[in-house]
Amino acid sequence: MAYKFFYFFILFLLTQISVLMAQGDLSQVRNSQIIKGTRHFPYPSYSGTPYLNDKFVPGEIEFSDGTKVDISALRYSSYRDELIYYNSAISAQIIIDKITLKGFSFTDNNGVKRVFRQQYYDGFLNGNRYFEVLCDGNISLLVYRKVVLQNCSVYADASGVQKNMSYQEAYNYYIYSSEKGYELIRIGKNSLLSKFDMPAQKSIKKLLRKNKVVISNETGFVKAWNLLEGSGFLIQF
Repeated sequence: MAYKFFYFFILFLLTQISVLMAQGDLSQVRNSQIIKGTRHFPYPSYSGTPYLNDKFVPGEIEFSDGTKVDISALRYSSYRDELIYYNSAISAQIIIDKITLKGFSFTDNNGVKRVFRQQYYDGFLNGNRYFEVLCDGNISLLVYRKVVLQNCSVYADASGVQKNMSYQEAYNYYIYSSEKGYELIRIGKNSLLSKFDMPAQKSIKKLLRKNKVVISNETGFVKAWNLLEGSGFLIQF
């Protein structure tokens, strides 16, 4: 009797596993049908990385009509400003058509959720871009995480081949509002203070010291931005 119970228990587990695997395959097929894109091929191999996240991670895409879809494997190319997903049903990496998306998100290796919006940029080299949303609101803080391929000192790659090109970060930060558009901003204390009137700057400096906020990098800048916004200071833009 115990043997028969064990047999049926194992059979039940195998059946459930088969169902879950079938559901995963169906999900991949469904994604293939609704996600428009083209096959992605590897970029030239140089030092540095063309990707914001080298490994594929789970995430979510949002189509222009508001429909959201969970994706098991996403990767963002900072080099080409492309969102790539791996479709295991056809064993291929697919570049999702940018114009079909409103945005996407994923959680990085540090457990931080990264949110990107697809917006039209009307400045130099205009066009649709993916901007990471660092702070959102009537006035938002965005970053375009561009990576460029530039000349560098000669080095030998893993195969011993000498090269003189590398992928290098060329991030651009913007203040943005739907009414006024984009304005470039540098990551620094003086740059942030310049967005407030003179009477407010003294109070802001005091507030930053009190909360031990040092604006020496992106993290400190975002922390300061959120602190000032939460304290009622209004950016002049």
